[in-house]
Amino acid sequence: MNAELAAVGIGPGDPELITLKGLRAVQAADVIFAPQSRDGDASIALRIAAPWIDPERQRVVTLPLPMTRDSGQLRPAWQAAADVMLTELQTRQRGVYLLLGDPLLYGTFVYLWRELRERSPNLSVRIIPGITSFAAAAAAGGLPLTMADERLIVLPASYETDAATLQRLLTEFATVVLMKAGSVLPSILTALTQAGLLDHALYAERVGLEGEFITRDLRQLTPQPRPYLSLVIVRRGECL
Repeated sequence: MNAELAAVGIGPGDPELITLKGLRAVQAADVIFAPQSRDGDASIALRIAAPWIDPERQRVVTLPLPMTRDSGQLRPAWQAAADVMLTELQTRQRGVYLLLGDPLLYGTFVYLWRELRERSPNLSVRIIPGITSFAAAAAAGGLPLTMADERLIVLPASYETDAATLQRLLTEFATVVLMKAGSVLPSILTALTQAGLLDHALYAERVGLEGEFITRDLRQLTPQPRPYLSLVIVRRGECL
């Protein structure tokens, strides 16, 4: 197969945060792929990139992917999506796969890439990195992520929600980033309170999107689940 595919990280949500390289890849593509949850929600990545897509020249293909940890559902979905992509690329030589943030940080493309390589080892694939949501949130909130020789760790929030774990992590790392924190935010708030870290954290949701909310005053948050696209940054080091 002579086709090529670019996985483009389009950033956290603000269309102005897409890189020039990513923008050029989108504009040059013959076919544009974007993940879509199976409950019918529109692709956020596709909506962000819409200003640079020409529907008269470019074909847009959404790929239904379940929002679940169940490997019994996920693997067949990745396989089906890979089959669709390869079929499209047989007649449309330049493709892009759009996703939020960066393709290699908790992104859907890594799983698709595995399936694509198994089916078409000669497919040319390139990765175009994107600005992460936690980098954009830290910038908006004026919170340094690291300074000098400090260390940073990025984790999925649902696995790191107790006070003892946070305390341990913060003895090893100056900054802890908890991704996809919305569903477990009540547990995170409790853990931060118990650990005396409530005033050392930033909360952000829907960064760069409509409804963006970023605060360093976590005391104003009610202990209830928040949107899926949310994160918490906890920092024990110097803050501005």
